[in-house]
Amino acid sequence: MSTPTTAQVAITLPHYRYLHHPPSHHDADSSATARLDDSYTSAMPASTNNASGVVPAPARTAAEDQQQPSSSRKRRRSREPDWNTFYRNGLPKEIIVIDDTPEPEANTSRRIANGNAVVPDSAATAAAQSSAKKRRRDDQPLGYHVQYVNGSHTASHTNTPRPNTTPGGSTLSSDRTNSALNTTAPTSLSSNSQYDELAAPLKRKRTTRQQVANEAKRRDVDGLGGAFMAYKPPPFPPKKSAEVPVRVVNDRHYNKNTKVDDDDGHYIVVPDAELTDKYQIVRLLGQGTFGKVVEARDVKRGKPVAVKIIRSVQKYRDASRIELRVLNTLKANDEENRNRCIHLRDCFDYRGHICIVMDLLGQSVFDFLKGNGFVPFPNSQIQNFARQLFTSVAFLHDLNLIHTDLKPENILLCDNSYQTFTYNRKIPSSSTTINRQASQRRVLLDTEIRLIDFGSATFQDEYHSSVVSTRHYRAPEIILGLGWSFPCDIWSIGCILVEFFTGDALFQTHDNLEHLAMMEAVVGSRIDSHLVSAVNKMSTRSGGNPASKYFKRLKLDYPTPETTRGSRRFVKAMKHLSDIIPSNTTFFKNFLDLLRKIFVYDPAHRITAKQALNHPWFKEMAQPDDGTEAAKIRFERRRLEIDKARQHAHYVG
Repeated sequence: MSTPTTAQVAITLPHYRYLHHPPSHHDADSSATARLDDSYTSAMPASTNNASGVVPAPARTAAEDQQQPSSSRKRRRSREPDWNTFYRNGLPKEIIVIDDTPEPEANTSRRIANGNAVVPDSAATAAAQSSAKKRRRDDQPLGYHVQYVNGSHTASHTNTPRPNTTPGGSTLSSDRTNSALNTTAPTSLSSNSQYDELAAPLKRKRTTRQQVANEAKRRDVDGLGGAFMAYKPPPFPPKKSAEVPVRVVNDRHYNKNTKVDDDDGHYIVVPDAELTDKYQIVRLLGQGTFGKVVEARDVKRGKPVAVKIIRSVQKYRDASRIELRVLNTLKANDEENRNRCIHLRDCFDYRGHICIVMDLLGQSVFDFLKGNGFVPFPNSQIQNFARQLFTSVAFLHDLNLIHTDLKPENILLCDNSYQTFTYNRKIPSSSTTINRQASQRRVLLDTEIRLIDFGSATFQDEYHSSVVSTRHYRAPEIILGLGWSFPCDIWSIGCILVEFFTGDALFQTHDNLEHLAMMEAVVGSRIDSHLVSAVNKMSTRSGGNPASKYFKRLKLDYPTPETTRGSRRFVKAMKHLSDIIPSNTTFFKNFLDLLRKIFVYDPAHRITAKQALNHPWFKEMAQPDDGTEAAKIRFERRRLEIDKARQHAHYVG
C-alpha cells in the first residue's frame, strides 16, 4: 500500500506499528461482519499478567550469582517450570483479561492505540528510522501533509500548511500506509462508547480469543464502514405513489420580450436570477438530454439545493412526471433514507419547465475518477461502494422498481473531500493492450453515496421500452432482445465494480456484435445455447428479432468478414475475469466469485441484490489500505471538530 504524500493532520504522533502476519481466519458463523488482519494486534505491556500466573523473579547481579553455592543454583534450576509439561494439553483456549492492572509510572513510554496500551519496540523503531533514512529522498520534507477539498460541492482544493515533523522523522512506504494518527477515533461519531469501560467499576472479565477477534473486527467494520447498516426491506406491500401534483407558479416578472428558453427547449440559466420567489439560482451544475441541473439557494431556509429543470418539450415533461412518481415512492417507503437514493424535496412548474428540487450533493463517482486520472479506488472503498449499491438496488427491487441506468455518472458522492496518497504501481486493466501507471492517487475520505437519475426507472408491472441502459453497462438480455427485468441492474453493478477496480469502463464499445464478443472473452464461455434458441424463435415471428443475425449454428458469429482489424485486435486483447481480478487472497477470491455470479448470461440464474448482500465477500475485510487510512483521518478530523465545539460551548457557557 502507498503512503500519503500530502496531509493536513491536526496532531502528529508516532506511527502505528504494523505487525506483518498472515490474516487470521475465523469461523464463518462469527457475529462480526468482516475479518481483521493481525496487523491490528497490539503488543501487551510488560506489566500485564500472564495466563499461566507465573511471575518473573527479581533480577540479580552477576556478583550475587557468584556468591551463591553451586548446590543452590542447582536447586533453583530444578524449581524452574517444565514448559513441555505445562503445555502438554495445548495452548490456553482463553485469555483472562484483568481490568485492575496498576497504573503505569508517570514517565512510561507506552502509547495508546485503539484503547489498548502498546509498548514501543525501541529496536524496531530504530530500524524503521534507519530504513526511512535510506528510502527517503533528500528533497522530500519530513512527515507528510494531507490535501483536502473542503466542502462537498467543489472540485477545487487548497494547499494547507505543513504540519510539524513527526517523531519518526519520516514516512515509510509499506504494504499498509503508516498513519499519522496514533489514536483511532470512536467507532461512532455520536458516541465515545469505546472509552466507557474506563469509567466502569473494576471487574474481572473472561474473554476468549475468538471474542477478542470478533470485537476487533466489529469495531473496524463500525469505524470504517459504520454508515453501511444492514439492509432493511420496505413494508409489504410497498407504497406506490400515484401521480404527483405539480403546482404551477406564475412568473411575476413575465415579459413577452424576455427569452427564457434556447432553441432546443432548455432553460437559459442566469446566475443569481430568481427561480420563483422561493429559490435563487447559483450556478449551472450539468446538462443532459432531459434538461439542466442547477445549484440554487432556498431563500427561506438559506440552504443550497439542486434543481433539475426539465426541457420544455412534451415528451420530457411526461417522462419527468414518471420520475416524480418514482421519487415520491422512494421517499414514502424510506423516510430516513437508509437506502441512499436521492429524495424529492419539492416540485413546481415555472415558465413551462417542470422543476424537481432535491438535496445538493457532491460530484459523481465518474467525475471523481476522471479528476483522478482514472486511477482506481482502494479495495476497501470498492467494497463499501458495492455494499451501498446492492442495498439501494435491493430496495428498488423490493418496491417493484428497476433503475435501468446504473452507471458511475448516476452515483453521487456526499462529500468530495480527498487525501492524496503515493501510488507508484501499475494500474490493473481489463485489456492486455492497456499499460498504465500512476505515481499518486486521490483517496476519498468518505465513501457515502446517493443513487440518482430515476428518469428511466420503470415499475415492473408497467410498460417496458425495448432498449434501456447506457451501452457500456447494458446486460446481454437487452442486446439479445429477450426482454429485461430486475437482473439487468445487477449486470450493470458488475460492470461498475470492475470499473472501480481498473479505472476504465469494462465494455468500451458501441456495436452489439462486438459487445457480445467482448462479453464472451471476459466471462470465458459462450452465450448459453438456450438463449440463442430463444432469439432464433423470436426471429420467425412477426417483426422478427434482429439479434438473430449475430449467431450461426447457436454460436456467436464473430468475427465476420466485415469485422475490422481494429475490432478483432480489441476483442482479442480482452482479459478473462480471473486475469483482471487476482485470486491471491481470500478477499479477491470472494470478489471474483461474486463477479462470476453477476456476469451470468441467463438473467434467471443471475445473483439477486439481496443474495449479493449475503455473499461471503461482504464478510471479508480487505487488507488495510489507503481507503482505511483515509477513513481514520476523517474520523479524527470529526473527533477534533466535536472536541472543539464542546470547548467552545463550555467557554460560552
